[in-house]
Amino acid sequence: MNVHSLTLPQAVAGTISVALLLVQLALLRSVVLAELITLYAVQSLFVAFISLAVGVQDRQWDLIVLAALTVAAKVVILPLYMRHLSRNISTRVEIPERINVTLSLIIAAGLMGVAILVAGALPLRTGAFLPQADLATTLAIVFVGFLVAILRPNALAQVIAFLTLENGLYFGTVTLAPGLPLVVGILLLIDVLVAVFVFAVLVRVLVEQSASASVDVLQRLHG
Repeated sequence: MNVHSLTLPQAVAGTISVALLLVQLALLRSVVLAELITLYAVQSLFVAFISLAVGVQDRQWDLIVLAALTVAAKVVILPLYMRHLSRNISTRVEIPERINVTLSLIIAAGLMGVAILVAGALPLRTGAFLPQADLATTLAIVFVGFLVAILRPNALAQVIAFLTLENGLYFGTVTLAPGLPLVVGILLLIDVLVAVFVFAVLVRVLVEQSASASVDVLQRLHG
């Protein structure tokens, strides 16, 4: 029997892929904002690590710079800012009554299975960082991120869900196309910051209206 031996880059990418998926699933079982923010910071740290690993492996200093910027912006600054926003609101995130944690995890597992099947069906060559596995991870993070946004009717929780989408896309971009220019990576970070500030304004409006960040309040705006 032939035993497939993994190279160091493949082992690193595979380990980070599993860690990212576990963190994404953990978002569905948590109903506390502080935990969601911490999980996002941990996931961002993993993304920064894979960027650093690819940069060192391919000797691309722009990816190393992006790893440092990712740690500063998405591991430190954004989590601190979101914790500041959550001080004046309820820290517990409500979930729909018909979708409990167990059912949401089952749905997420199904979406991950779809992501793996779709990625496996694509004619991608296996490179240094396992393109097929990395694409499957990217798709799974995106699918589950949308699921979290749907099942968590809370503005800050939805911010975190959409930020994890960006983490998944960034992970796929770095591992599938490591020649990403530095300016593109910086623009991705700027988009994240803009999105957070926009949602921050929404959170402040919701808090002023009902002392809650639940997006259910927006239903009153229907004409």
